[in-house]
Amino acid sequence: MAHNKRLEAKPIKRILDRKTREVVGWLYEWNTGERVPMWKDGCKTDVVYE
Repeated sequence: MAHNKRLEAKPIKRILDRKTREVVGWLYEWNTGERVPMWKDGCKTDVVYE
């Protein structure tokens, strides 16, 4: 069984701080369908997706 390799990704949503609504990262979707957050300044836990 062949495995798809992550070759390219595109941003699909902004990740916002729940309280301040400041952009803290972006959610990227890879060509494999995998979704991965990319953080501006380290992983955050109290967030919402726009």
